[in-house]
Amino acid sequence: MINIKTLKNWFSLPELWIWTWPMWWYRERNTNNDDERDINAIRYAIDKWVTHIDTAEMYAGWYSEELLWKAISKYDRNKLIINSKVMGSRSPKDIRKCCIDSLERVRVNYFDVYYIHWRNKDFSLKEIINEMENLLEDWLIKNIWVCNFSTASLIEAQSYCKYKISVNQVHYNLIYRQPESDWLLKYCQENDIFLIAWRPLELAKLANTWSPKILDIAKKYNKSNEQVAINWLISQDNVVTIFKSSDINHINKNLWAVWWYMKNEDIEDLRENYIWKIFLSDAIPLK
Repeated sequence: MINIKTLKNWFSLPELWIWTWPMWWYRERNTNNDDERDINAIRYAIDKWVTHIDTAEMYAGWYSEELLWKAISKYDRNKLIINSKVMGSRSPKDIRKCCIDSLERVRVNYFDVYYIHWRNKDFSLKEIINEMENLLEDWLIKNIWVCNFSTASLIEAQSYCKYKISVNQVHYNLIYRQPESDWLLKYCQENDIFLIAWRPLELAKLANTWSPKILDIAKKYNKSNEQVAINWLISQDNVVTIFKSSDINHINKNLWAVWWYMKNEDIEDLRENYIWKIFLSDAIPLK
């Protein structure tokens, strides 16, 4: 089983789960993609105890959600945690329809989690949270979470929400450190909130790195570069991560990033001395 982390309020998450971006490409479907390969990769991960699966209406122009249904249709839905996201470009009045459309594409009756994918300041955050609460109270979703929210936006969202927002999913890895410079990591650790790090390997850059610091730590623990990069995240308090892979060998390698923990001195050594740090996301900056 994948190790579980538990907050002080007893809310729990696995340390590692699978992410469907960009399995079927980015905002548009790649018609040349090997769909069967990706479906089989998700099934392989589930068979290896990866029970949490993350998708979004934006991924591959909605096609990701349709393919996810094919991947999970042979499994007991009640044993899986299925998450999706509503785009930040959606107005409050569109949120319910977007959620229902996503549920229909994945062919499930509810999402364990529904995220606000990013904050769009053209819309009232209070009205968006209101609509999310209505979905929860109508049993269409079980949890309201956010993605790519700055510390200030997370605090504001929680002020409008009568339910605990237990998770913020953000771009965070050894290279991209905006959650540190924004004080988001510290805020989450001090306020009983999970930070889910996406792109833990930064599109394989950290797997293929020649950084002497990562190579030294990898040698010390007898692990690969990618296992060190993933474990650096999950060894931190309140941090879990999601990965995408269509390759079974890569999935196996990533899974061996769990079941062990880096010493605190090595976590901080990498935090301070990994030299190629960037303090603003190049993908979706915190807002």
